[in-house]
This record gives sequence, structure tokens and C-alpha cells, in this order.
Amino acid sequence: METGGVMGGVSGYEYAILGLILLIIGLAGVVLRRNIIFLLISIEIAINGVFLLFFGASLKVGYISQAIVLVLMAIAAAEAAVGLALAISIFRIAKTVNIDELSEMKQ
Repeated sequence: METGGVMGGVSGYEYAILGLILLIIGLAGVVLRRNIIFLLISIEIAINGVFLLFFGASLKVGYISQAIVLVLMAIAAAEAAVGLALAISIFRIAKTVNIDELSEMKQ
């Protein structure tokens, strides 16, 4: 059975590589960004990288990993909605979404 290439399927190895790339991009965004919105986007990118890792593992382990990914996607969607609601309420109060300015306002 041929994997990869133009006509073949994608192997679990490619899913793992792409998942790790997304995870690294997301973690770099969390460390480097100072905006709450970009921080939430970076967290979502990192979470999607982890989902791809789970999905790649499901090709070897079985379909239970795909069910776990679906449940985790629902949880991540709820997390994104709550995070965005918090960001909007912080913006309404502080008139900024910059993390550095918010920490200065606390003092």
C-alpha cells in the first residue's frame, strides 16, 4: 500500500510534522504577542496542532483518538467563546487589549 505522494494518502508522520509545526507557531505567538486577541488566536493554533497530533496517532492506534479529538474540538470552541467574551469585557472596561498596558493599570 502506497502512502504519501500525489495519489496516495497522508501518513501519520505528515500529520505529526504539521501538528508540531502548528504547536511551535502557536507557542511562539503566545510568548511573543502582547495583544489579547492575538494571544487567543495563538492558543487556538497550538490547540489545533495538538489535535493534528492526536489525529495522526489515530491512524496507528485506532478510531478512539478521532472521537477524543471531536470532544476536544467542542471544548476548544467553548474555550474560544469564553476567551473572546472576556477580551471584549476587558476592552469595554480598560479601552485597551494590550497586556502590558493592562498590567500597568493594575498597579
